[in-house]
Amino acid sequence: MKKFILVSGMFFAMFGTFAQTQESKKSKTEEKKEVYQCPMKCEGTKTYTKKGKCPACTMDLKVVKK
Repeated sequence: MKKFILVSGMFFAMFGTFAQTQESKKSKTEEKKEVYQCPMKCEGTKTYTKKGKCPACTMDLKVVKK
């Protein structure tokens, strides 16, 4: 009985650690995704995933704040 309690406790400790590391990796990758948009809103609410210039007015795209 003591072995069962010990093994199950170790299992839950390892599972909890694994779940925490997966959650922290997910939040880090979500933070890195930046969205860019034309400051003049030439194309409405259209956004881009990379820096560059607006195809309509050639202004530099700016980071959209969430």
